[in-house]
Amino acid sequence: MKRMIPYACVCGAGLLVAALTGLAGDSNPPPPKAYTLDECLQIGLRQSSAILKARDDERIAETRIGQVRAQVLPHLSARSGYTRLDEVSAFDLGEERVEMGRLDNYSAAAEISQLLYSGGSIRAALRAARVYREMAALQWQRVSNELVRDIRTAFHDILLAEAAVKVQEASVAQLQDLVRQAEARVKRETAPEFDLLSARVRLANEMPALIRARKDVELAKAAFRNLIQLDDGDFELSGELAYQPEKRPIDTWQAEGRQGRPELLYQRRVLELSRLDIRAERGGLRPQVRAHAAYEGLNPESGTAVDAWDWGWNAGVSLEWDLFDGGLRRSVILEKNIELAKCREDLDILKRAVDLEIRQQYLELVTADETVIASRETVALAEKNLEIARTRYETGLSTYLEYTDAHLALSTARLTWLTALRDHVNAMARLYCACGLAMENPKEDRR
Repeated sequence: MKRMIPYACVCGAGLLVAALTGLAGDSNPPPPKAYTLDECLQIGLRQSSAILKARDDERIAETRIGQVRAQVLPHLSARSGYTRLDEVSAFDLGEERVEMGRLDNYSAAAEISQLLYSGGSIRAALRAARVYREMAALQWQRVSNELVRDIRTAFHDILLAEAAVKVQEASVAQLQDLVRQAEARVKRETAPEFDLLSARVRLANEMPALIRARKDVELAKAAFRNLIQLDDGDFELSGELAYQPEKRPIDTWQAEGRQGRPELLYQRRVLELSRLDIRAERGGLRPQVRAHAAYEGLNPESGTAVDAWDWGWNAGVSLEWDLFDGGLRRSVILEKNIELAKCREDLDILKRAVDLEIRQQYLELVTADETVIASRETVALAEKNLEIARTRYETGLSTYLEYTDAHLALSTARLTWLTALRDHVNAMARLYCACGLAMENPKEDRR
């Protein structure tokens, strides 16, 4: 039994250590959530302050339609009154005094009125309110397109920054391996100490680039978190920079932009709104016709035999026409016609600006496509060149400088290729936004 006690203690201690280890493992924080591009777009379109403001503008436009429609519907009003006189008019008939009226006077009435004709002003105002609602929807579309573009480009920038970190880490790892090889050769006295010093200097020079690349990732993530209003303190992005060539010509893109760009559609609504404003102003030159009906009651006068209130109704039609206002309204109409001409000029200027923007983004896309194809071949050549340089260096057929130059050329080629991929997908996102088109996520091309 005495021998079993230490054994039990050891087992108990082992179980305790295992339990503590398990608790320590459970205390580790969970890995950060990885968001795809689609998830980031959904979060941004749901939580962005610009999107929320655009939705508020749409709701304001709906209320304006109700305000204008209220002018067309019948208006029902009720009124009542009370009047207290200091004295009542009266006259004497011998010994009898007859009062005309009473001290306390009450009245009540209900009236309904309907606008019959306003020279087209109300109809134009109602159409203008609907146009305003369309403008609010187009404003939301513009904000949405720009937000999608910004989320896509920021997402791709983070992917490039993370890929740059991996390239720098691979470069540092290769240089560390080179330092170890140089140390071994110096110990075997098969290489001069200069090679070891050069390898250490090259490694030391590469470390700041890795530090800067990691800092760029953190800054890009912080800006992205603020862009989509992301609540997570730490997060990862799930995706890769993909290449999908676009073969449509520039004329097709510009035709799409003229038809679907929200800013152009918005400016066309502004032009229509200006025309409706002129029509509504001209309606003021014509008469307004309104029908009305009322039902009124008064309390009986003093001295009468009637105790009940006296109720009666009346109905009629009223016409109001401003015949002369000193030319004020015609001057206002002239001013609005000049504003209409300015709106037409603004629309023409905007069309040319949209065409220019689409052409610029298209040329950016073409340049990125050519760079992707060229840099992809350069990476393959640089990888083969590095293998040859490594073999030559290990066999003593080349110098350390040649090997490090080949290593630097490969890192530069990889970063150039990744940057070209980022420029391609960002140019595509900007081109779609310039044309006012929705963009689907391209399938990955690993060629």
